[in-house]
Amino acid sequence: MIFTVFFNIFLYVSAQPAIIPTIVNEGQMCGGMMPVNMLSSCNENLECVYTLGPMIADAPGFCRPKCPTVRDQWGNCVPDNCEIWDDGCNTCTYDKESSSLITCTEEVCYTPTHQATCQSYSIDVNSFFHCSQSYDVLSQMNNVCCANKDLCLTGFPDRCSPECASLVNLVFNNCKTALNLDNIVGQTGWEEFHQKCLHTSGSVEDKPIPVNCAVWYDGCNTCSVVNGVVNFCSLRMCLTMGEQNCREHHVNVTTTHEANGDCFDSLDNDNDGLSDCDDPDCLIYGRCRTVNSENGRSCFDNIDNDGDGLVDCEDPECLMDPRAQRRCGGIRTPLIDEPLATDGH
Repeated sequence: MIFTVFFNIFLYVSAQPAIIPTIVNEGQMCGGMMPVNMLSSCNENLECVYTLGPMIADAPGFCRPKCPTVRDQWGNCVPDNCEIWDDGCNTCTYDKESSSLITCTEEVCYTPTHQATCQSYSIDVNSFFHCSQSYDVLSQMNNVCCANKDLCLTGFPDRCSPECASLVNLVFNNCKTALNLDNIVGQTGWEEFHQKCLHTSGSVEDKPIPVNCAVWYDGCNTCSVVNGVVNFCSLRMCLTMGEQNCREHHVNVTTTHEANGDCFDSLDNDNDGLSDCDDPDCLIYGRCRTVNSENGRSCFDNIDNDGDGLVDCEDPECLMDPRAQRRCGGIRTPLIDEPLATDGH
């Protein structure tokens, strides 16, 4: 009897027509626990991105260009040269080899408490995006900005998403002084499309980079600047864009500048009166931006980075980080030293 019932159910289910999700484009809803008539999946070159975080189960996502690295729990694409990523709630270590976020803190957030950002970038200047690599990014822009089958062959898209604007800013704004892009900017429809990307970035026109700027934030990516010209940047695709601004300025504009290993040799290599992390040239590196406190990699370099007389696992700041707690083997240092014992007491 039971067998007959299950067999009849099997025949009924097998006889139903297969449910084929609707194919949708960038910015449209996808995935999630939706009614059968609203099921959808993303078109080619797109992925379904969930932006509501881990606390809201079964929520639908939105079709976005594919992230070349990894997305955090809120859908943000992590820069390839980032080491410590703050997703707006928790901080994680980015493992480049496995392309994954590991050893994350475990704060509970229903919404992000602040804008996602990279707290510490690699100190290897070769891991950053250089303007000379812009032609490689142009092919990536086809997939990101024109996420359809023709890839801009029939003209520019009707909208410029934040992910697209991230790359357009890098190549056509930050690096425009280093490249000859006349063959692209002269195409029909480019001006209108570029203007849409500027509006996505919160601007009505290109914002000039000050000559004495050292660290430029273009609304998504952070760049090192020399004499008003971008040298290298992070490479991130953003879900939202921030306000463009110069975050650090050169105190003395010199003909030479510190970079890479020069920023960590205790020498004033460019003779501007400032060395290493005191020099704005070096502030693109995360280690210099956190010089007044110990966290992340600075907890494992055998250096008293914050000048409090405590190194690495001896420093309570390091022991506040669950990642450091595990690596330090559970060491605990009292915040207040115990008084010395005296005879008779």
